Amino acid sequence: MAVIFAVILVVAGVWSSKRRPWKGGKEEIAVVKAFAITSMPLVLAEAATGIASYATGQLSIPPALGFGTAIDLGVVMAGLIVALARVSKTEGMEAKSTNEPENR
Repeated sequence: MAVIFAVILVVAGVWSSKRRPWKGGKEEIAVVKAFAITSMPLVLAEAATGIASYATGQLSIPPALGFGTAIDLGVVMAGLIVALARVSKTEGMEAKSTNEPENR
C-alpha cells in the first residue's frame, strides 16, 4: 500500500511542480526544486512507512483500520493537500493578475 501511495505522491508532486515551479521560475531546475522541497519529503515519509512495515510489521496493512492505515492515509492526504494548495495558489495569482487595471 505504501508503494502505491508513494507513486500517487510522486505524480501529484510532479504535476504541481510543473504547474507552479519554485519561485515562479521557468527553467527545469525550478520544477526540480519545487518537487524536492514540497513533495519529496512526503514521498520519503511514505516510503519509510513501507520500509518500517516490512521490517517490523508494526505499520502493516491489514488490519484495514489499524495504525499503519492511519499513518499511510495521513501522509498521502497531506501530500495531496500540499499539491492542490500549491496549484490553487497559482490559479488565484493568475486570476488576480488578469483583473488588475493597466497603468497608462
